[in-house]
Amino acid sequence: MLSIRLAEKRDFDFFFELKSEDFNVFWAGASDKPEKEHLRQFFYDAIDHAGDLQARKIYIIENEDHEKVGHLYITPNGEEHGLPCAILQRFCGRGYAKEAIRLGFAEAKRLGFKRFVGAIREDNIASMKAYTACGARVTDKYRETFIPKLNKNVKMYIVVYDYYAD
Repeated sequence: MLSIRLAEKRDFDFFFELKSEDFNVFWAGASDKPEKEHLRQFFYDAIDHAGDLQARKIYIIENEDHEKVGHLYITPNGEEHGLPCAILQRFCGRGYAKEAIRLGFAEAKRLGFKRFVGAIREDNIASMKAYTACGARVTDKYRETFIPKLNKNVKMYIVVYDYYAD
């Protein structure tokens, strides 16, 4: 059984490991691994402001053995939110992302958000499947984003999920 919990400062080393993993750097679209102290400041700021409804919240994803396997964010934008999710590569393929997204959607609804709006790279089939398995839909809308590792623009499809749809 997977669980999510708000990140704590003691989780930073895990967070840094996850964000520095080549697999996750690639799928995040970054040009390189994050600078540790810059990432620490970002992480600590999110934790320090987690009580503010309109502040980003970082959650740690743990598996049934209480191993840290990934993270997700709830990134507020008024009544909408984003929900980026990342899993350590060695834990991919076990359904963890899909279950974490379900838990993240439930948490966002509990917090009062009305809609999830995200963007997923056109070549990230695993993420498309995980979000749609949780009820989100991929729209025909997209934006182009330059991905340094690929040295080209890629389509980022807009994905939505309405919590209170009729």
